[in-house]
Amino acid sequence: MINKKLTKKCFTLLSFSMIFSMANTISANEIKLKADNDYLVTSSRPGNILVVDLKTNEVVNNCKTDEKYNHGVLLSPDYKTAFILGNGWEEIGGYNIETCKKVFHTNLSAGNIKGKSTDGLAISSDGKELYATYNRVELGSDRYTVKDPYLSVYNISDGLNAKPIKNITMPRQMCTISAADNGKIYGTGAHFYEIDPKAGTVEIAKKMRDWDRPGYSNPDFFSPFITGQTTKEYSILHSVFKFKDEKQNMDEATPYVGITTIDLTDGKITQSEFTIFETIMFTAMHNPKDKNILYGVLNDLSMFDLKNKKLLKRVPVDHTYYNVAVSPDGEKVYTGSTLNDISIYDAKTLDKLGNIQLPEGDMGGGSLQIFHNI
Repeated sequence: MINKKLTKKCFTLLSFSMIFSMANTISANEIKLKADNDYLVTSSRPGNILVVDLKTNEVVNNCKTDEKYNHGVLLSPDYKTAFILGNGWEEIGGYNIETCKKVFHTNLSAGNIKGKSTDGLAISSDGKELYATYNRVELGSDRYTVKDPYLSVYNISDGLNAKPIKNITMPRQMCTISAADNGKIYGTGAHFYEIDPKAGTVEIAKKMRDWDRPGYSNPDFFSPFITGQTTKEYSILHSVFKFKDEKQNMDEATPYVGITTIDLTDGKITQSEFTIFETIMFTAMHNPKDKNILYGVLNDLSMFDLKNKKLLKRVPVDHTYYNVAVSPDGEKVYTGSTLNDISIYDAKTLDKLGNIQLPEGDMGGGSLQIFHNI
């Protein structure tokens, strides 16, 4: 016989669960960004672009994307359109973050050529062109043939059926790229590269692999995330050993962490080591109000004084976070890009201020982009 009491309890729990789920799911809707307000844009799986009001720390829009299992978020210069990589890093979609309307789409694969990108997206300063760098392979009946990587240039106005207007052959192992106000594109691979999309040229802007730095080992560097876009900088971290003497004995060498940064307003490149290697950091960002202060994150959140090469503070985090971002006024630090929560910290003390809970999905490496809407 059916246990009526048990059945009633089950239906009660099911109803509560459905209500709770609905309360934590923000459907796509049309919003109007408030003036004089900070917003955070990120992505989550299986296919969401999320807009967070940083005054209330609430998700105010959840745009459902056609490109599933998306990765990375790139914002147009007017902060109205978010571009994401999806469908196995093969497609690029662009969505208006106020209306969730899809305004751009292209496929990096065509015919028997598969194209895949790892966050290799950038937008020109005038907002007219989108750049994508990606690896290519030809699928044959009995073999795969590796092709030259490309940087493709797209007119964003071409909309939902955009095709490359130019393809530039790139060095291998290219990861992220950023566009500067001088019209050049800077990218990370075996070195820091400068790409001229008009001339179609690629040059080494800063040598990394096999760099000629007496007393130092070759560096190890990592650049899989779109960071610093809204602060007009492009930075990657590196680790390196400094040898005690000319014998270059690794047992006596000291490990350091350094950073290479390109100022996207003028293309100026700076590079230095700033701390002994004590913890792994995936990403780092300068405080936009004080470029001498740097924040880095992975299994903990660290704050550094770059000029004095000093660790100011380090605090544990709730779990691993891949990405760090700083508010435009330099007052708050945000960590995210894993699971479905974003942590908030005071930028001066690193005291934890709270969490932003996303309604669904794992961010899965989605970038954090923060901007101030005028």
